[in-house]
Order: sequence, then structure tokens, then C-alpha cells
Amino acid sequence: MTPLLSVALSVVKAWTGRPAPVYAHYGVTHRCNMRCRMCAVWKSGSAEAELTVAQAGRLARSLWAAGVRSIALGGGEPSVRRDLPELVAAFSGLGMDVRLLTNGVQVSYELIDELALAGLRHVSVSLDSLEPRKERDIYGGRDVWHEIVDSIRGFCMKLPSRRSMHVMNVCVSRLNLDELPALVSFARSLGVLCSFVPITLAADENDSDGFAAAAPDMAIRPADFDRVDQAYSSLLQLKGAGAGIANSSRFLKDSRVYLKTGRMPWRCDAGRLYLSISPDGGISMCHRFPPFARFSDQDLGARMMEPGLRKEFRARRRGCPGCMRPCWAEATHLFGNPVSALEALRLLLR
Repeated sequence: MTPLLSVALSVVKAWTGRPAPVYAHYGVTHRCNMRCRMCAVWKSGSAEAELTVAQAGRLARSLWAAGVRSIALGGGEPSVRRDLPELVAAFSGLGMDVRLLTNGVQVSYELIDELALAGLRHVSVSLDSLEPRKERDIYGGRDVWHEIVDSIRGFCMKLPSRRSMHVMNVCVSRLNLDELPALVSFARSLGVLCSFVPITLAADENDSDGFAAAAPDMAIRPADFDRVDQAYSSLLQLKGAGAGIANSSRFLKDSRVYLKTGRMPWRCDAGRLYLSISPDGGISMCHRFPPFARFSDQDLGARMMEPGLRKEFRARRRGCPGCMRPCWAEATHLFGNPVSALEALRLLLR
């Protein structure tokens, strides 16, 4: 069975039966080769707290047995791990649909070749501005704009193009609000889709999502609300006209509400449809909560069906302030909203 068909069957199962985890995000490391001003994940990075390839293989088998069919490998920056191709192969070898989330810095064409041979199908590369000077400011003073664009071109050349989604991911802040439609056009010129994730508005010292606290000048202010409306109205028009925007229409609408009100207008399905795995192999309902299982647990599916644990997950979802991570929100829309699922299918079959 192909990874795409396996994921499609999981979607149908989620629509017609009891929800089970079908998607996971695995942060393979907290280390990073960048020091972006809106991110603090790299501060907790240590190679000693990372799974080996053999342990990642155990994790892959545990997730597969629990029903997970799609996984994103993120960080930190995944490419700082020299064994990244082996990590990809540990999941793709089981038939999982594997996506890589990368900043595109110091990603050689040789590495991309190895990742393609390992079974990588999808990639998301971060680029937040069309202006190299502005990108340098956002990324902590490093001139990497041209290097990132070259990485995007390399992934397009070397990864499969059919039934794959290659994405240029943009963190939306007050610094680039006026560039969003132009970024869609630029992504198209490179042969990739464009996606947008709103900068986190509220800081939480216990959560690596505290982006606004790290870079207050990037946070959206009331004076920016008209620009938010204009930018997202343009994106929704482009989406409706068939432009290559990876986000669902629902997520774009929710993002506009979030940036103006701080409210997350979507239902979280953490622990029901998706899971989060930390670099050391802890399995959590999402990145905000402590692990309930370990990478070596082979009865993960049965564990997640335990009434007591499901009750605990429900209570945590109700008490969580929420987030706008597309990893989670888009999964909810994909598995719970037929319109969003059809939009995603059109992108895959384009």
C-alpha cells in the first residue's frame, strides 16, 4: 500500500469511526544551526537527549502499530543530525508518509539525494521575507537568504514531485504582513507551495511557543489589524482562485481571527488524531504536555484507548489556552472537515 493511500484510508476511518492517532510530529533534536529571534527551542538542545537510529526504529514500529501513517520530522533543525537519512528510512520503510521541516541552511544537495533515497516525500522550508536584509534581521544576523532559496530548488529537483507537497513556510509577523501575496508568487516561481503560520502572540515560559516574548517587535499590534485584514483577504482570494497555498481556507480564516483577538477558533484533537514526540522519545498528546508513554512502548494503541487516559486528554484539551500550530490545526481540519480534505487532495493531485 502506498503512503498516500494509507493516509487517505486513515482519513476515511477518522470520518466514519472512532478517531485514532494518524499523524505525529517527531522533534528529532532541539539543536539548531540558527538563532532566529522569534524562537527559543535551540536553547534546550543537547545531542545526549536524542534517540539513536535503532531507538527511532522502535518508535516507528510503536507508532505504526497504534495507527500513525504520517509523520513530520522537525526540531530544532533536523539536518544537524548526521543520521537524518537513516531516521527518515526508519519511518518510510514501514510505509509512513514522511515530511521534513527544515530551515534549509547548510542542507547540501548530497544530503538531499540521501534523503530522497531514504524515502522522504514532502518538505517544508522556512523563508519569511523576499528581502535578504530583512531575513538576516529575523534570523539573528546571518546572511542565509540565498542559501535557503538554493535549498528549496535542490529539494524540488531531487525529491519526488508526483503526489508530494513541497512547501515554503512563512512565519507571519508585523515585519512581513505586506509581503504575503508576493511570497505566494515567489514560491510559485520556485515550483513550491506557500504556507503561512501566524507568530505566537502570548508568551509562556514553559512552552517553546513563546515567540512574541523573544521578539516583541515582531508581534502583531492593534495598529496592524487593518494590514492583517488586507493580507489575509488577499490570501483567501488567491486560495479561491487556485493559487498554490498549502493552508486550508479554514486555517487562513482562523489565523486572521487569532492575530487580531488571540482567540484560537478551532477544536483541538491532540491525543485523538495526533501525537507529539520529543527528541528523547517521550510521547505526548502535544508539545505542551508531559509524556504519557515512551518510544519503546509497543502497546501504544491500547494504552491510548484506556478510559482514564482518554478522560485526562479531554480535561487537558479543555484547559489548554490553545495554539495556532498548523501541524495540529490543519490535521483537525483535514480529518474533520471534508472541504479542507478536498482542498488538500486538489493540491496533491495538481
